[in-house]
Amino acid sequence: MLRLHVPGVSIAVIHDKRIDWSKGYGVARLGGPTVSASTLFGAASMSKPVTAMAVLRLVQEGKIDLDVDVNTYLKRWKIPANEYTKNHPVTVRELLSHTSGIGTHNGMIYDPDKGVPSMLEVLDGKPPATTTPVRVDSEPGKKYAYANGGYMILELLITELTGKSFAEAMRELVLAPIGMIHSTYEASLSPAKAAAAAMAYDESGTSGTAAAHFVEPNAAAGGLWTTATDYAKFVIELQKAYAGESHRVLDQKMAQMMVTAGLGPSESIRWGLGVRVGGTQPHIYFEHGGSAVFQCDMVGYPTGDGVVVFTNGGGGGSLSDQIVRSVAQAYAWPDFQPLEHTVVPVDPSKFGHYVGTYDFIKVTQDGSHLMAEIPLGSKAQELFPESETQYFLRDVPTRVIFDVNPDGSVTGLEFITTYVQWHREKTP
Repeated sequence: MLRLHVPGVSIAVIHDKRIDWSKGYGVARLGGPTVSASTLFGAASMSKPVTAMAVLRLVQEGKIDLDVDVNTYLKRWKIPANEYTKNHPVTVRELLSHTSGIGTHNGMIYDPDKGVPSMLEVLDGKPPATTTPVRVDSEPGKKYAYANGGYMILELLITELTGKSFAEAMRELVLAPIGMIHSTYEASLSPAKAAAAAMAYDESGTSGTAAAHFVEPNAAAGGLWTTATDYAKFVIELQKAYAGESHRVLDQKMAQMMVTAGLGPSESIRWGLGVRVGGTQPHIYFEHGGSAVFQCDMVGYPTGDGVVVFTNGGGGGSLSDQIVRSVAQAYAWPDFQPLEHTVVPVDPSKFGHYVGTYDFIKVTQDGSHLMAEIPLGSKAQELFPESETQYFLRDVPTRVIFDVNPDGSVTGLEFITTYVQWHREKTP
């Protein structure tokens, strides 16, 4: 935590479909209270699986068909028709699984003192929204493309079907039945909840944003405030529903559908309905991370183990990865095990060939060290050599392998994480 400038962390570990232990470390805000079981954290994109469960409950109740044009249900706003939707309108299933053809639509944090856009303003990209309109830019159902905007449409769907605010609908559909008593999708937070919430800090751990000034209007995609133990209850409920041991929200068939792998960025990691699905039978797992200054992660095995990690620092993503790997090692999980690397000496004069920009990765040289900004514009991290062409990061399960020609020139790189592998060309 000290090295990564993370002021506070909250962890809940799940074993045999129960919370085995939970604990807070550090402080909710500098100079403030320590992290406790009741400290609220922003769940960022870990909000999506909870939203997905609410949508699937409405499907289960016969109020939604997963494979019908979602515009059938929408009244105040509809997905604009274009060449891509002419023969294949967007369905609820595709919105849940990021296969709707909607382009990448980043979330955005707003200060309520300066104005927060409505759902419709976000959907159409109108001020005070600062993001682009939510639009379909490829044929639905053909490929995976992570899209926050798709969940904004699901938020509108839930409010129109229930006739309630999104926060109230989510409380009734999911949070209350599971017993997530500290959790809420309120935006903005009430003064009482804001006082119990952690402050979100940047990568330096010194500049923070208080919860009262931290609003994500796309609540379905990133607006949940919760605790590690509350979110662990969600993971456990999904585990039990999958096994047919509980049906407080979903029945077994629907829970198993939620955790069935579909399309994804790679063969090893694909998407279900609201969660990433990995592993191999009988030990598949569902997973989702979050990153909106609050950095967090959760993993759940339907067989009964899991972990939830929340942090309030910009460097918390690396810390969350390390904690997940530590839990995996301690509980003998089949996945997420720590990897051992051996650093080999490489002449720094060779690093100059690798320096350059590779799409969202920038490689630089700092004296005798090779550095990388992943993504471009973030704090540079050292790349440690395992060979002249293969390097790894210390704090995250990531490797970089450079494509080197016989003449020593570099044309691109392979970027490999726990979840996916990309090839990136070097920009001339």
